[in-house]
Amino acid sequence: MKSDIVQIVFVFIALVLAAALQDMSPAFGGAKPPFLQVFALYMATRRPPDAKERGVRPADGRHPQSWIWTAIAAGYMMESLSGLPWGCCIGFMLPACAIAHAARRFAADMPATTFGMTAAVLFAPLQEAWLDAWGVTGGGSAFVRFFASALPAAATGAALFFVLPGIERFAGLRGRVDT
Repeated sequence: MKSDIVQIVFVFIALVLAAALQDMSPAFGGAKPPFLQVFALYMATRRPPDAKERGVRPADGRHPQSWIWTAIAAGYMMESLSGLPWGCCIGFMLPACAIAHAARRFAADMPATTFGMTAAVLFAPLQEAWLDAWGVTGGGSAFVRFFASALPAAATGAALFFVLPGIERFAGLRGRVDT
């Protein structure tokens, strides 16, 4: 129970910080760095701890579908930050995180930063196309935003996938757990 509360608080704080960073960041070619999207992708793709990390506990304490709630929350926060219609970003984040969750097995040998950068570079332009299909881009060229979104997404994906495992270890969510 205590571990679940710590994990929920960690995800909540991380989502709020990601939303703040995304809102404060300047737009590059009309697209902002996708901090919320990359955090949701990280939660969907994070690898379960191995037997040495688990210690006595039989599982890592997370519910296997916790990434779904993180994707919904991240999508809702993206909608709220931009004033988009309800379901617009949630409708993108759920399938994107499901695809990333399924792809994590194929990328098991890939370094986390490379996988994060690749996932962010793939999904950020797709989200720009998704927003353009919804007609909520707010003007500007969708073509420019589609290609311009890849650069900040690559930096954001590599940075967050590099930093978040260390933050999880510092918060006690990774590492040896004896209960």
